[in-house]
Amino acid sequence: MTIKTYALLFLLSLVSATGICQQSQETDTTSHLKSGFYILNDSVGVKVFVPSFNKTQYVNTKTLIPITAIKKCSTVGIDATFGNTGEKQFGLNLTFTPNGDIKMQIATDIAFEERKSIGLFIDNKIINAFYVNSKIRNGNYFLALNLPFAEIKKLEKKINTELKKKK
Repeated sequence: MTIKTYALLFLLSLVSATGICQQSQETDTTSHLKSGFYILNDSVGVKVFVPSFNKTQYVNTKTLIPITAIKKCSTVGIDATFGNTGEKQFGLNLTFTPNGDIKMQIATDIAFEERKSIGLFIDNKIINAFYVNSKIRNGNYFLALNLPFAEIKKLEKKINTELKKKK
């Protein structure tokens, strides 16, 4: 197996979650999170309920990786065989800019070393949250999503629309 394949298999094990951001007394007056990737489990920030984790977590209001750090976003399906099951896992294939890739490496380093998770926020909602089990070193990332295929396509379109606005 190639390193890319291992990275994809690792990312398949990520936990998906959706939730809504809520203002907490510990935050500044910012109630809107810009689209991008954030470290979860910070001690101050915006409260976010992450359903798949079944708990509230804090998110620092400054994004580590803005959505504009993504160079390309596409919906993909890969075969995920665990045991005797042969399922297709759908999600987003994200290619980052060189600077975005460095930022993602830093974010995964922080999350791994401090046992925190990373969340993708779009339109002030958490779209996906995942634990980082190892430092990730790759320009392409597969973000497994436990959403219906049509919802993943909508998310891809939304991300690509935001990317076009920023150019």
